[in-house]
Amino acid sequence: MSPQKLLVIVVVYNGMPWLERCLGSVSGTRSELLSAVDLFVVDNGSTDGSADFVAARFPEAMLVRSGQNLGFGRANNLGLQHAIENGYDAVYLLNQDAWVLPGTLEEMARMAASAPCFGILSPLQCQADGTTLDRRFEKWFRKAGGLSASEPLRSLPFIMAAHWLITRPCLEKVGLFAPIFPLYGEDVNYCDRARYHGFKIGVALSARAVHDRAERPVDKAQEIRLNCFAGNLARLCNINRPLWERLGYVTLFTGVKTLKYRSFKPWHYWLELVRMLPGIRRTRKGTC
Repeated sequence: MSPQKLLVIVVVYNGMPWLERCLGSVSGTRSELLSAVDLFVVDNGSTDGSADFVAARFPEAMLVRSGQNLGFGRANNLGLQHAIENGYDAVYLLNQDAWVLPGTLEEMARMAASAPCFGILSPLQCQADGTTLDRRFEKWFRKAGGLSASEPLRSLPFIMAAHWLITRPCLEKVGLFAPIFPLYGEDVNYCDRARYHGFKIGVALSARAVHDRAERPVDKAQEIRLNCFAGNLARLCNINRPLWERLGYVTLFTGVKTLKYRSFKPWHYWLELVRMLPGIRRTRKGTC
């Protein structure tokens, strides 16, 4: 197995509580399989000194100060484009509130090389204790059988982008994150596009990593936006299903959520999505 060159991309926005542990878990990583593990950090206009901390504490990192909050997808696109242009064999997207454990990156690279049909791979994503599965991760993972089966890679339609290894063939075919997504939903869309192009998405059962977000509950307004704007935008952009069918589903979904939340806010987001239909059509066409 030839040595691989890996680019780890971290998007930062006021991330001081986690940056030492996040970037420190990657900095200096080398092995027989990983000839280079480079850090690419995009600071999304932080106001807590995050960018200056990265520059001082991790001078080896390639640091981009965006000067504004580009969102998750557009900020990661800067790193993805750098990886494409500079011959990296894979990229690893790492949330600022997440970190890898010793051996995680090497194991992920090994699993990706052994199964080229997988374009996106995640380790088991755990809470801060390093053992208990992250609750949102577990929801998707259990649907695919959980830890019961013995195969080294578990295939599933979606996995959260707090920890993503994207292979170069997948990156070259699928491309960058769709800029139509301002925040959230872009990872769902990327998985949909990867599956459209014939790549599998999976979890490497032999690798673990941490996503530390247990103490940050989502309030009702955030939940409505996540479900009724970001989630529905991803549904409408899903190239694997006809747009007319997705629009009907989203309309029914909006009605159900209106009753659930006892709020007309879901219909506000529905109208916003209808106004975005020309851009949604362009996004779907660009996937093909």
